[in-house]
Amino acid sequence: MRQCLSVFDPCSFRGSILASLAVVSIGGCRGDKLVRYRVSGRVTFQGQSVELGEITFEDPNAGQVNSSALQSGGGYSLELPAGNFKVSVAPPLVETKGTGETPPDMVPDPAVKNIPKKYWRQETSGLSAQVVKDKTTFTFDLKP
Repeated sequence: MRQCLSVFDPCSFRGSILASLAVVSIGGCRGDKLVRYRVSGRVTFQGQSVELGEITFEDPNAGQVNSSALQSGGGYSLELPAGNFKVSVAPPLVETKGTGETPPDMVPDPAVKNIPKKYWRQETSGLSAQVVKDKTTFTFDLKP
């Protein structure tokens, strides 16, 4: 009877299992290999730049959710795979002070008045973007 020299020796059952797992982990699961595109654009409210807030792109079918903070001039930039995205724009969150009975909480900044509430959620914003190789720039002009 042949003596097994290591756990990776094919003569052992455990060696066969470990060798198979090694092949799967090296050549099988490679993670997310979706081609991603640099998506950018601008957010305005009645033609004026929205500089405080966050824009979120969600593809519910693919389970993709990506966000970017709004920058000077209302600009944003992020990487997304190709797909059909629902878009929302929301004010930044600020922490409220807690009281003796309630803990602090995160709420939309009440000082930001140029992002109407309907745009805070993908379900109500009416905004969308279809990202493809040749279409990666999107401008959103929010209305009251």
